[in-house]
Amino acid sequence: MEAAPDFETLRARRNAAVQEMHQRMADEWGVPLQSLRSNFNPGACYCACATGGPCEHKWDGEGWESEDGCAWSATCSRCSSTAMSHDMRNAP
Repeated sequence: MEAAPDFETLRARRNAAVQEMHQRMADEWGVPLQSLRSNFNPGACYCACATGGPCEHKWDGEGWESEDGCAWSATCSRCSSTAMSHDMRNAP
């Protein structure tokens, strides 16, 4: 039986890589790091589905329905992401 991925460590590595990228961007633009704005969420699930890696999402959250009622999606109980948006990001 294969050991479960260490998502805490994987998230920490991802977050450090994003922090480094933000710092490089700030340095390149000559602005303070604190002046940059990002929608990156360091607490979001770790997901490497696009590269065949592990995925931390748990698709057992409350269902999501669009305002017009024409779309429905499962959601992740951990981060509230919709399965629909996950699939659009990771589609082949």
